[in-house]
Amino acid sequence: MHYFSLNFLLLVFIQAFLANCCIEHERDALLAFKAGVNDTSSRLASWSGENCCNWAGIRCNNQTGHVVKLNLRNTNYYYADRIYHSLIGKISPSLIFLSDLKYLDLSFNNFTGSKFPEFIGAFRNLKYLNLSHTGLSGTIPPQLGNLSRLMYLDLSNYVEYEYLLNQYSIVFMLNTDTWWLPNLRNLKHMEMSGVDFKDSNVWVETLNKLSSLEVLVLYNNNLTHIPQSIPFVNFTSLKVLHLSEQNFNTTIPIWVGSLHSLNVLTLEECNLVGPYPTTLGNLTSLNKLALNYNSLVGMVPPLHSLTKLTDLSLYGNNIEGDIRELLLGKLSNYTLGNLEYLDLSSTNLSGTLTGWITDMTSITHLALYYNNLSGTIPIDIGNLTNLVYLDLGWNSFTCLLSEAHLTSLLNLKVLYLDENNITILVDSDWTPSFQLNTIWLSSCKLGPKFPSWLRRQVEIQDLGLTDMGIDGSIPNWLWSLSSLSYLDLSTNLLRGKLPASLVHMTKLVSINLNNNRLEGKIPFLPTSLKFLYLSNNSLSGQLRKNRKSPYKNKPIVLNNNTVETVELFPCGLTSLYYLDLSSNSLSGQLLPCWSNISGVVNLANNRLSGVVPSSLSCSVTLSVLQLANNILTGEFPFDLQFCSGLQLLDLGENNFQGTIPDWVGESFQQLQILRLRSNLFSGNIPTKLTQLNNLLFLDLSNNYLSGPLPRGLNNFTSMSQLFSLTISYYDTIVIVITKGLILEYDSQDFKFLKSMDLSNNNLTGEIPKEIVALAGLFNLNLSHNQLIGNIPLEIGNMTSLESLDFHKNNLSGTIPQSMSNLYSLAVLNFSYNNLSGSIPNGHQLQTLNDPSIYSGNPYLCGPPLETSCDISVRLPQSDGFLLVFFILLFKVKWRYTYFQMVDSMLERVYVMGVIIRRQNNWVVAHYNCLWPNSSPNHRCTLQLIKIQTVS
Repeated sequence: MHYFSLNFLLLVFIQAFLANCCIEHERDALLAFKAGVNDTSSRLASWSGENCCNWAGIRCNNQTGHVVKLNLRNTNYYYADRIYHSLIGKISPSLIFLSDLKYLDLSFNNFTGSKFPEFIGAFRNLKYLNLSHTGLSGTIPPQLGNLSRLMYLDLSNYVEYEYLLNQYSIVFMLNTDTWWLPNLRNLKHMEMSGVDFKDSNVWVETLNKLSSLEVLVLYNNNLTHIPQSIPFVNFTSLKVLHLSEQNFNTTIPIWVGSLHSLNVLTLEECNLVGPYPTTLGNLTSLNKLALNYNSLVGMVPPLHSLTKLTDLSLYGNNIEGDIRELLLGKLSNYTLGNLEYLDLSSTNLSGTLTGWITDMTSITHLALYYNNLSGTIPIDIGNLTNLVYLDLGWNSFTCLLSEAHLTSLLNLKVLYLDENNITILVDSDWTPSFQLNTIWLSSCKLGPKFPSWLRRQVEIQDLGLTDMGIDGSIPNWLWSLSSLSYLDLSTNLLRGKLPASLVHMTKLVSINLNNNRLEGKIPFLPTSLKFLYLSNNSLSGQLRKNRKSPYKNKPIVLNNNTVETVELFPCGLTSLYYLDLSSNSLSGQLLPCWSNISGVVNLANNRLSGVVPSSLSCSVTLSVLQLANNILTGEFPFDLQFCSGLQLLDLGENNFQGTIPDWVGESFQQLQILRLRSNLFSGNIPTKLTQLNNLLFLDLSNNYLSGPLPRGLNNFTSMSQLFSLTISYYDTIVIVITKGLILEYDSQDFKFLKSMDLSNNNLTGEIPKEIVALAGLFNLNLSHNQLIGNIPLEIGNMTSLESLDFHKNNLSGTIPQSMSNLYSLAVLNFSYNNLSGSIPNGHQLQTLNDPSIYSGNPYLCGPPLETSCDISVRLPQSDGFLLVFFILLFKVKWRYTYFQMVDSMLERVYVMGVIIRRQNNWVVAHYNCLWPNSSPNHRCTLQLIKIQTVS
């Protein structure tokens, strides 16, 4: 007995010792891992000393002392800045010595550029593996199939940035075949978003072998195939199925209706088509059904049996029916009363809110945005006391909204009523019973006074009062709302001055005051600002840096009496993404601080002068630069070549001079819009410009460019395509001169903006035949140049043309008959050339019956001109003329003397008689030609003055 006690005490002592002291080679392995990473925020500061079991993120087995858990998940990450608190570097293979590891989590750290570590497959005891959002690349090794005890697997590498940054999701692809997955027979939870499945056609059949699987999350996997049926559904344990951002292009599969254990079904943005399957009604365990952003059509099938449903989201499909039929006809009263989350936005639903909305006693989130709903908002909407989120924007409601509608909504946080015909009628002294963080009332009737009741909404973050007829100044209390992040007061009648400083608004991300009547100086701005819209006001000031920058010494109090200049450019605004100060009265020179802006700069329509700084530091993520209609000088800004991410560059209406550099065609491979019109550029159009394959819009008009048009115009492949492209600019406007009109195109219409304007230059030579390959152009203008030769015969291939202008050149030959293929042509001008022959007719050309289209071409005939094409020219017969011709042909000196005499005579003589024959009559006409010394072009007209019979 005594012997047993001693052994027991010894065992306890050994276990206690092991529990407080890790194994040496495992400690060395962890230190090797630490040495291979950059610990940006000292998260591994405790990794020192002998006992690794006490280190942060480490847990050891109490009996053996082996490390069984390594959890270094970065819990302080931001999606927009993944470096924050991340471990940066590589995953050391030394970790293979942690042979008893059961739990490994390195998620949300930064191992970008590293290959997926194959040695992970050696951890045979591993039950939990999370390497998500780590930037790993390459192929997922099949050795992971050795982890037969694994229950949780997350290899997602799909990080979605804030949508307002106008940056698309960043995906680090991990290519994989799926054949090894069935070996993970104990797997219950699998997330592999962002992993490229190599367009596998058997992924469903493979995963169907995992009978224990309960959670499956797959986002953006390049999947294009999903079978409509499978012989036997084996993964019936599934409780959560998330499939999103795939490209199936098929109907919802039948076998989905066999997953009777499903609590959550999310099939968002999968390009699903066709009707909603009736089998959805079989999923009686569903709590959440989300089919957003697909192309499903028709009314939803009966879902009466889904009595556990609390979350229904069908956003972006085309139900196209009455909302009452959907909610009262397809759901049970029990389900309607239990719904907590309902999103039917953008589903083309019609009807009213009456007769059903008060039955939704549990609703917290109600979104009916962008439909055809009409009528009034019932006053008993106030009975929905659980309501937190209400979005009725972009419908056709016509009603009054009073305090009685809103008083009982104690929990309301988000209210969207924008783009309706709603009059908000509340007392100016009203104190709401709720505290909103988002309110959007754009286009509702609320003015003319600024709504003072908003003063008591101290938690407001997003405030949108666009186009509401608000007149007067912005109240000072608005600038004291410290929680404000997004402010939009655009398109009102706001007057007065802005505060001298807004640096105290440390949460302000976006401010939009476009299209008002504000004046004075632009304030000092907070460093948190990403979006600044102040266009179309009367703001003034110079673009020179204030020596007393508010960003160096905070806090700072400024007033209008102490501010003489304004630091407009973002030398201190490190977060700025969008800057729009266009259409004001700003003057001065530009500052070289552009490297801080990663998106859009618009300073067009001001009075900026001087040269673009040679020290310009351009961010590669700058996508839009608009400096049009200023007084800027100098040559094409050299440092712009480092702005390789530019998609839109507009330097038009300035005084830039010199040549267009070759590197424009090499550096701007993303460029889609290039506008240099109305400057002083000279020299040739560089041939390398045709390397801009993405170019949709080119305007070099009103310059002094010379030489021939470059060959290789067919390399503008985006101009050749007939289909419309998606362009990612945000709130940008481009001025286009076409069809004789000055038009404004905003970013939503840029996909139709395929145009080439080279007019009003000194271009010479022929029109290259390759130009007819640009079948997507809607506007082509080569007028006011010195082009010669024929119009390309296949110009009719440019079937998208709506406007074609070749006037005031020296083009000759006939007008190609293929012109009759231009069915969209609305504006045409071939005047003042040397074209001859009959004018083509047929189709759209017959509607262009203005004779001025063809004036100044004396040898053209046929409608719409009065000159008939049956007139033939009769020349005098003279052997003497032939003699003179041959003498001039062989006597060079005589030929020079003769033509000098003719040129001299033509400068003094402007009228020459011509006799032509029309049927049996002779027509005496005046053929008038003018060659002014000041112009390289001539103008000829044919006038009939007399008809007489000749026997």
